[in-house]
Amino acid sequence: MILKEQSMQIKYLKEQGVCPSKIAKQLGVCRQTVYNHITREAPYPKVRTAQGSKLDDFKAYIRQRLEHFDLPATVLYEELKARGYEGKLTILRDFMRPLKTSHVLRVTERFETRPGQQGQLDWGECGYIDCDGERKKLYVFVLVLGYSRMMYARFTTSCRLPELLTCQKEAFSYLGVPREILVDNMKQAVESHDVLTGTVRWNRQFLDFADHYGFFPMACPPYWPRVKGKVERGVGYIKASFLEGRAFTDLDDLNDQLAFWLDVVANRRVHGTTLQRPVDRHALELAHLRAAASVPFYDTRQVEMRRVPSDCHIAFKGVRYSVDPLAVGQTVLVRAEGDQVGALFSVYVNDRLVARHTRRAAGSLAVTLPEHAMAIKRVCRGASSNGHRKQERKGRFEQIEAFSIVTGSVVSPEVQVRSLSAYEALLVQEASP
Repeated sequence: MILKEQSMQIKYLKEQGVCPSKIAKQLGVCRQTVYNHITREAPYPKVRTAQGSKLDDFKAYIRQRLEHFDLPATVLYEELKARGYEGKLTILRDFMRPLKTSHVLRVTERFETRPGQQGQLDWGECGYIDCDGERKKLYVFVLVLGYSRMMYARFTTSCRLPELLTCQKEAFSYLGVPREILVDNMKQAVESHDVLTGTVRWNRQFLDFADHYGFFPMACPPYWPRVKGKVERGVGYIKASFLEGRAFTDLDDLNDQLAFWLDVVANRRVHGTTLQRPVDRHALELAHLRAAASVPFYDTRQVEMRRVPSDCHIAFKGVRYSVDPLAVGQTVLVRAEGDQVGALFSVYVNDRLVARHTRRAAGSLAVTLPEHAMAIKRVCRGASSNGHRKQERKGRFEQIEAFSIVTGSVVSPEVQVRSLSAYEALLVQEASP
């Protein structure tokens, strides 16, 4: 039963011009209840004496947790059960609803940033696309500047770390580099985020990328998506206003259309919150952003390691590719410039390039470059890559002539020649008694 004080609050908010749906959301009641109390004229029933609740001993803990984190009721329910709570989940939900609304509204209201201070980035899932003969998931990368709402976006078929860093580089070239980048707890950037202490353990390469470009990485508190509401709305805006009903031939065509739409439509519309065009506010913000052109080159290509076998071919994405025979037996680095068929990749021993290939579809025949085929033939014929003949293989044994210890020279053994009568005389002599 709703209290009289709350009914008075409903009527007061209505007099202030707040619509019933917002009143219901703010107070944690249904809209029909709001309508009923706005039109109510009958006296209120007598308020029952308040009874104790199984949640009473845990209310202070709940308020403290919701003050810092937008935790769902199911997560808090498990925490409370570990502390001895024996009540039901529904009681907890009813108590949490108005608290969460007030805390989230308070955080959202104060989250406006200064020019050049912050950018927010996120991925959005957009269904599937046929790419390189395969059906792959389609993602959209979005980065929004907090002050101007200027937006950069790009569709990809992967959201792994190399793709994330590459999209960030392109976004920085288009927008500039803000002082902070706010991300959610995506595994590509955040390895762990302690809910209790707020300690973030960043991915080492993402942290190195942030240090290279000079921005400070920030991770959203767990279970608090509204903190990065600007980019969340940007992802939804692209899905609804650009992608819905769109026709395109391939991924490159889709991204070309997206780039045109960003320049002509998205960044030139009057924004609903700022009531200004993002492109106009971005012109004022540019002086506070670091130009990406002033930052040295950062290699974001995917890196994998392989050991070169004796046939001078390494396996990469389901196909075997040749390398320089000098790399046999060594560990090489493979740097891919893309994740699609047709993308280039390079193979290095330390900093020396030993192969450069175009990626083929998985299951294709082995790829051998002409220069590698010639080098392999030279090695097989017994010639090394520098043109010198290999030493002939030594024999396993050697037949020598007799050696004279006295003279120290090689001599032929002496053989005494006797007649047969001499041997017959010896036989007669041995036969006599």
